Amino acid sequence: MYKNCYVTRGEEWNHYNIHLWTDEGYFLEEFQNYGYIECHPEQSTHQGLKGETLKKVHNWGREDPRMHYSDHTKGNIHTKFLIDKYGNDDTPSVTHKEVFFDIEIEMGGALTPEYIKSAPKPVTSIAWWDRQVDEWKIVIVDKEGKLEHTFDSQGREVIPVPRETDLLDKFVSMMEEVQPDILVGYNSDYFDIPYLYYRIKNTMGKRTASRMSPINIIEERHWSEDAPIRIAGVASLDYIRLHKKYSFKDEPSYKLDSLGEKYVDQKKIEYEGSLDRLFAEDKEKFIEYNFVDVLILKKLDEKFKYIELTKNLAHKGKVLYEEVYQSSRIHDGAISSWLISEGIVPPNKDLNPLTKKNYAGGYLFCPKTGIYNYMFDEDLTSLYPSIIMSINIGKETYIGRILDLFNDRNNRLGLNDLEDIIAKDPEKTLPFENLQRKQQYMSVKDIVDKIKTHNLAVSANGVIFRTDKKSVLAVILDKWFDERVIYKKAMKKAYQSGNKKEGEQNHLKQYTMKILLNSLYGATALPNFRYGNVILSEAITLSGQRIIQESALFANTHMNKVLRNELKLEL
Repeated sequence: MYKNCYVTRGEEWNHYNIHLWTDEGYFLEEFQNYGYIECHPEQSTHQGLKGETLKKVHNWGREDPRMHYSDHTKGNIHTKFLIDKYGNDDTPSVTHKEVFFDIEIEMGGALTPEYIKSAPKPVTSIAWWDRQVDEWKIVIVDKEGKLEHTFDSQGREVIPVPRETDLLDKFVSMMEEVQPDILVGYNSDYFDIPYLYYRIKNTMGKRTASRMSPINIIEERHWSEDAPIRIAGVASLDYIRLHKKYSFKDEPSYKLDSLGEKYVDQKKIEYEGSLDRLFAEDKEKFIEYNFVDVLILKKLDEKFKYIELTKNLAHKGKVLYEEVYQSSRIHDGAISSWLISEGIVPPNKDLNPLTKKNYAGGYLFCPKTGIYNYMFDEDLTSLYPSIIMSINIGKETYIGRILDLFNDRNNRLGLNDLEDIIAKDPEKTLPFENLQRKQQYMSVKDIVDKIKTHNLAVSANGVIFRTDKKSVLAVILDKWFDERVIYKKAMKKAYQSGNKKEGEQNHLKQYTMKILLNSLYGATALPNFRYGNVILSEAITLSGQRIIQESALFANTHMNKVLRNELKLEL
């Protein structure tokens, strides 16, 4: 199975060079992109999501609306390549070399992108832990020559060097010798890695800095949501980003010290004055300070296991490890790989996607303040996935939508509402938008007749879906629910038999499925998600609101009856 992937352009249009790192080693493969074009049934070799007859082609117009599965670019062509190579196999790779690290620099200005790019202050030490061989090392600048190259009482190697350039060269040499597949740090995507790179580049040249990559390629990117530096062949996993993404909770503080104390009972080393003063006056304590930062990272991962979770998610969606922060990419790859395994060609993303500046989100109930004798709480398990499956939400099952005449979000147009409208006004008409986004007024009676005749489903925002064939979203969710049940049973069995390791592995697998199940809704709202659009997303949220409101009303009515009956009995 793959561990990393890096793409460079080939000599011809639509040709790519794939640098691939796997459990078996490093490979360089050529890949020519392809797509499928709609054609006459007699020419067809493949089938599209809506039953379109297709044939495979290698040349096409970029904006050709007849194309399917052709819109991959250099930024995501690796997912298409990995799907072709590994199919629906989501087994995680197992031969990773993981290095947890932390750097210290002389104190200076605010850590802005401009400051980090200039990297004006020297790096004073770098500590790391090599998980594979359980080795701890620190390289520290010691101009006075007071430290000795030694192993401390805990077996950690201390390597003093007279100059910063020696320190930087030692780190680069470690990268060449160890060849880590994953670098793990804390705020490392936006500080440690870019600062190291620019400091090495600015003081020792770009060629030396490029040696951190096994193929000598360092990509400088825009300072945005993505990490600004990408080391080709080495995945960067930033623990603060992983925790924010997959802990599903807000922390009072995201400082490493705070998380270490809260979750693993490990605080940073305390000191008086500045870190620069500590470096100058007490290098032994400074060394311990640097080591403990790495230790906290190690302990956090032993607890949360985000690195293993990352592998599970990435291989599920055939994405790079550093892409797990983008749930839509995982879902795109996971759904596409499953469709292809079923002999169905995935669609292209919409050339003209549906958009809305604002759409309804989750329901927030604000109770009246006061003292209550009785209260109850309701919890709707997997509400959004259940809505997708029950209403059969999907782009390929989408028929059209009844537009809200009054533009009032409280005026929900589900089937019951439509029948109420007919009872009040049998001649009532409402605007209807078809698949081609053309609008016409239709009588509410005709709409209801078509819904009942063809057994269609209606969401709370008036979107109508066919139900004679399950949508790909409904099918994949049903499949993932089943997978999660299997992993949970295997987890319970392993723990009961005393096999803790197997139990933890199956726990991570079921947790992976839980994340996929609960985050699919969010992907549907993104304009670049090939299996959704904002109208489908609103169909989910408004239907969720309606279900919560109706279930709360039912429960409240029932409980009032029960309590009144109890009072009668007491009297």
